[in-house]
Amino acid sequence: MNIRNIFLIFFIFVSTSLFANSGKDIFDRFCTACHTPSMAPMFGSPALHDVSAWNERKDNAFNKAVENDSSLKSAVGTQKEEISLKELVKSAINGTDKGMPPKGTCNDCSDDDIKAVIKFMSSAE
Repeated sequence: MNIRNIFLIFFIFVSTSLFANSGKDIFDRFCTACHTPSMAPMFGSPALHDVSAWNERKDNAFNKAVENDSSLKSAVGTQKEEISLKELVKSAINGTDKGMPPKGTCNDCSDDDIKAVIKFMSSAE
């Protein structure tokens, strides 16, 4: 293999690793097995774009955050949304008792990547 081919392979690997981390890209690579609408009921996981299921998770996440810090109880609107999202990110990073593995098997995902995929999955589309 010549140096040009090695460089090309390296460039493709780096470019897909660094630039393809939108919430949708991460979902497509790591989350579909458990979060597609057809599979989510089997795993008890919230499905992609199931706003109602995700809102329930966000409410539970917010309540958990309030249990740990009662001063958060007065949060409203976007502040409450950010608190919920932060708690969901922590849960996804650590995995859940219900069977989600840490980082949902995306071991190279950053906290921001996890946040992006949760935002993508919990959106209406």
